[in-house]
Amino acid sequence: MNVEDDAPSVAVSPSKHEVEKPLLCSGMSETSKRAAPAPDQEYETVNAMTTFERWVDQIKILLGFKTGENDQGLRVLRSNDPQYNLEQNFPDNFISTTKYKAYSFLLVNLCEQFSRLANAYFLLILILQLIPQIAALDWWITLLPLLFVLSVTGFKDAYDDIQRWRSDKSINNRKTSVLINNQWTETKWSDVTVGSLLRIKSNESIPADVLLVSSSAPNGLAYIETAELDGETNLKVRQSLAETENLMDDVGALSTFFGRVQCELPNNRLDKFIGLLAIESMEENEDLAQYSLDNDKILLRGMVLKNTSWVVGLVIFTGHQTKLMMNSGKPSLKRTNVDKLLNKIVYYILGLLLALCTVCGVGSFIWENIRGEEFSKQYAPWIAPLDTAIVIALMRIPSYIIVLNTLVPISLYVSVEMIRLGQSMFINWDLLMYHNDTDTPARARSTALNEELGQIKYVFSDKTGTLTQNVMVFLKGSINSIQYGGNSGSDEDIAKSPSKSVDFSWNKYADPKFTYDDESLLKAVKARDPEVDKFFKVLSLCHTVMSSEEEGKLTYQAQSPDEEALLTAARNFGYVFLTRTQKTVTISLLGETEEYEMLALLDFDNVRKRMSIILRCPDGKIRLFCKGADTTVIPLLNDSNPAKLDATLDHMNLYARQGLRTLIIAGKEISDYDYLEWEKIFAKAQLSLEDRDGAINAANELIERDLDLIGSSAIEDKLQDGVPETIANLARASIKIWVLTGDKQETAINIGYSCKLIKPRMEVLILEGDESDEVKFEIKELQYRIDELRRTAKKEGVDAEFALVVTGTTLRFALEENLKHAFLKLALQCAAVICCRVTPLQKALVVRLVKNYKPNKADDDNITLAIGDGANDVSMIREAHIGVGISGKEGMQAVLASDFCFAQFRFLERLILVHGHWSYIRMCKFLRYFFFKNFAFTLVQLFYAPFCGFTAQTIFDPLYITLYNVVFTSMPVMLVGIMDQELSVENAPPEVYEVGQLNQLFNKQAFALSGFHGFVVAAGCLFIPYQMFAQSINIDGLDQQSMYFIGTAIAGIVTIVVNFQVALETTLWTVYNHILTWGSIISWFLLFLVICSPFAFHISPDQFSYFDGIYRVVQTRIWWLTMVLTLVICLFPFIGYRLYVILTQPTLLQEVVYNIEKEKVSKLSTLTKTLKAPLKEIADHIPLHLHHGHKGGHALYATKRQQSRKDLHGRVSSAQASTRGYAFASGEGYGRRMIAGGEAMVQIKRQDTRHLPSQIVDVEGEDIQLPKPSNVRPRSGSMRSSTKRAQASRVVNVD
Repeated sequence: MNVEDDAPSVAVSPSKHEVEKPLLCSGMSETSKRAAPAPDQEYETVNAMTTFERWVDQIKILLGFKTGENDQGLRVLRSNDPQYNLEQNFPDNFISTTKYKAYSFLLVNLCEQFSRLANAYFLLILILQLIPQIAALDWWITLLPLLFVLSVTGFKDAYDDIQRWRSDKSINNRKTSVLINNQWTETKWSDVTVGSLLRIKSNESIPADVLLVSSSAPNGLAYIETAELDGETNLKVRQSLAETENLMDDVGALSTFFGRVQCELPNNRLDKFIGLLAIESMEENEDLAQYSLDNDKILLRGMVLKNTSWVVGLVIFTGHQTKLMMNSGKPSLKRTNVDKLLNKIVYYILGLLLALCTVCGVGSFIWENIRGEEFSKQYAPWIAPLDTAIVIALMRIPSYIIVLNTLVPISLYVSVEMIRLGQSMFINWDLLMYHNDTDTPARARSTALNEELGQIKYVFSDKTGTLTQNVMVFLKGSINSIQYGGNSGSDEDIAKSPSKSVDFSWNKYADPKFTYDDESLLKAVKARDPEVDKFFKVLSLCHTVMSSEEEGKLTYQAQSPDEEALLTAARNFGYVFLTRTQKTVTISLLGETEEYEMLALLDFDNVRKRMSIILRCPDGKIRLFCKGADTTVIPLLNDSNPAKLDATLDHMNLYARQGLRTLIIAGKEISDYDYLEWEKIFAKAQLSLEDRDGAINAANELIERDLDLIGSSAIEDKLQDGVPETIANLARASIKIWVLTGDKQETAINIGYSCKLIKPRMEVLILEGDESDEVKFEIKELQYRIDELRRTAKKEGVDAEFALVVTGTTLRFALEENLKHAFLKLALQCAAVICCRVTPLQKALVVRLVKNYKPNKADDDNITLAIGDGANDVSMIREAHIGVGISGKEGMQAVLASDFCFAQFRFLERLILVHGHWSYIRMCKFLRYFFFKNFAFTLVQLFYAPFCGFTAQTIFDPLYITLYNVVFTSMPVMLVGIMDQELSVENAPPEVYEVGQLNQLFNKQAFALSGFHGFVVAAGCLFIPYQMFAQSINIDGLDQQSMYFIGTAIAGIVTIVVNFQVALETTLWTVYNHILTWGSIISWFLLFLVICSPFAFHISPDQFSYFDGIYRVVQTRIWWLTMVLTLVICLFPFIGYRLYVILTQPTLLQEVVYNIEKEKVSKLSTLTKTLKAPLKEIADHIPLHLHHGHKGGHALYATKRQQSRKDLHGRVSSAQASTRGYAFASGEGYGRRMIAGGEAMVQIKRQDTRHLPSQIVDVEGEDIQLPKPSNVRPRSGSMRSSTKRAQASRVVNVD
């Protein structure tokens, strides 16, 4: 009989389940059954084969073949039977996380990089340049920047992969003890095989997924740390089967341990394991027994053994089939709106490029037909005609693709990633997002989503541990219809406690941190009130907490703060949980020790929302104790005392309105016969390998019925610091907040009021239908109510705001296909939405519903952010555009799944409204300027086409084309993308965040304007110098129309114009901005001095053909005049347009900036009026005509024309103007001052201030020494007004 064909049969015994004898022996040799492992040479053969099998297994895994499974899709393995396990083709324990192999790195990496459109495009350009007939530029001009981009990316990928290889090597070479030939042998991790028995010592990592066989701790307990798997540092407990714990680490006993494991196939679920262990007895006539295996008996690779001297484990999964490695896959790639738009824009540019090249081809055809032959005969008679006009024109199209290739930005994606990296570093370094109590800084775990933080429209938040502290305290209880704890009775009596607390000094186990304010509960305990006794027995017995003694003190290790809070309360009132084994629970009841036999534990999960324990009590009776959510426990109660149920529900609703977390406490007595009948069903469910969870839940429901109500508990969980203020500011930024919680409806509503999510003036709408038709009717009814209230509010001239509350049952129907759009339409009209009693899956579905909502296809995405702190929040964190994890008391699962993480909810405000807002503005500035400068540079070549007969001749030096994006124009704008700042945090109201939500700063229109701006600048940079130099001659009397001279002159002008443009875009000036901006211009002069030098020309006349160009250009005064004229003509239309937009159609951000500037200038204008008279007396003695004073004198620029000018723009300059080294005292840039519409100020040049009175004034915290100004009246500005803008203006701090 083949073992794979056997189905396990189930017996009745709760501890031992018999199956047919053939299952014991099938497929096992007599040696395997009765003796130790094979001799030395056999083991060596197995090991030698393992090396070969490693390659076979890797090939099978790569090809997708499954290994180590039987016909039923289960894994079957045996301990102490290496030959059998080898035949199953299990993979070894060798791991490799590298992305490349040494021999294939170059090929694979290049394939990856050329899969990107921009790189593939430039590779095509390079290939075209290798064709002499169409090559308009040398091939190296494209090769150098392409090699630079490929090399930077390649070196980064290689470095990362080498680091992974080193880490893999270190891990594979770790040592562990393996049972070989009746002795423990040190073996490399990579040589560990399935079925091996390992001995792992304290503080060692688990090398593979193993079944816990035995432990040095009593009752087979093992304490482990799971930080590498889920980030949690608190210790967890695993426990071996009672049938194997006695094996200890005895070599003899373990060598004769023949266990057969049937289990699920390898998967990535860290919290689930389903399997069976069949143990062979040494007695031939004794049948094989099977035992259920679950996650509590498995030690996973990556766990670390703590507080346990040693454990012995049976290897189940190895290598890449371990759960740790199967969870190491790449997360789904999240792409921002900007990324999606950039990809579209690249396609637009490619289309534009082809169109322009086609136009040049048509131009070449026309030119060749009209002048081509005549021109060739006149100027190049020695060159034979190439071909017909149509052939020449067709050849010119790819030539112009080469010439105009810089329209497609090769360095765009690299620059964007570097900017995002810099922005992420600022998030990591932000001390205002550092939590000192837990020593937790903020972390940007993803560097690809920074600007998306500036476009958030919806925030989805968990409640417990996210909005609240997750520090639970037992506050109140309802027992036998009597309330205990605090002042009970009305909603206004929330958390009011008398000054005197209950004295627990009589209890040696009491926790001194626990306080309680109701003496009557302690009196009821000491009087041994039967109902109070039941209540606290449930709290002290029905849980999964483990206890330990540290320095003589009893401590608890709980996986849930709720359990710890309830257990601590029971402990202080004299019901002390002492210890537990696999079959018993021991408590101290008012000083007397009682031991209960644990028959079954029906554990908590997110579906059941309750847990139960079945115990045989000291009086011999079997009882079931249960605690859980009211929605799942109340339907299980009997109808014996409806008045008690009504009173308890009233108390629970009162607690919920006070923001407390409630649980129902219940129990019942079970007869021995009923228990034995149920135990058969439960045992069969435990041994099921298919849908074990469903079978167990069905069995649980059979016993969890007809329960007697005991009472309810109420636990307090306070809000975190700063939560109300954070939510209020996010709401002011037009961000809608949805709270998704598992709490009761009343608790959720109360928390909504406490954190100011629900405002007093809001109309609260409740959606709570229990059937699909009922939910449909309620949605229509609430929609009608919203419409009516809005019409009424409009008549009264006020705004109507709504909050929607939805229960989990209702949400199940609301998310159905026929109702979800109506539900979403209703919810989107509400300023706040609270979904209570929701499951983790429902959280993700709600986020997905809002995320994918687009009334029109052209609409931008609704950018969503989900924030949570627990494992039940992981699904919605991954579903949202941006996931934020809080490192709280529920572990690190949410952090590990997140894109950004920190310790407190209040830091979300700074992440979104500061870092997100700045990142969006910076990225948009960078992209607008990047496309502008590329268009301005490239289109000069297009406009030059008619002057060269559309022959694809370039006007620029080839080396200048190569260095334009790398050296001359890239660094200033990258610094703007990383560090620029429109407004300081103090001066930026939350309302300005709307520029990102509305996507006002970079969209298709903004791209088109940037392209048009580049078009205008390119035309100016070519045609203005061309006209200026058309009739000019140099100092030698020769004309200056040579291509080399004109090309060098235009190159310098283009470099200066585009760098002045980035100066206009810069609003925060630092010393780095000055160095990079002006340094880029200076670098052009310095590099061209080298490129055009005789030395370079002699080295390579072909490559350095622009000999002497820069020298002749800088010596020509007309070039300097042309440069200034072109600069003015190219930039002033842009300045005028920006000023027009600010004055007529400003964004809210521009209006706030305008108001700040206006307030600053108003203060200075007021000062000028106070100093007007003394200054006028001095001015009367100074000539009105413009002149320069002699050395030591003073010249005041003042003319009648200047005095009568209504709009006089300028700035106060002084040697003491800035103590920080910025260009302006306010630390803001040229562009803002020129175009923000600020009030006029008198510009005064001082050469000797001894004759002028002065006064020290403070502007933005800086001392500026001003002479007494002349009589100049400021211009009055105009502003649009609206409720939102007026509110934003009022909160601006201009001091």
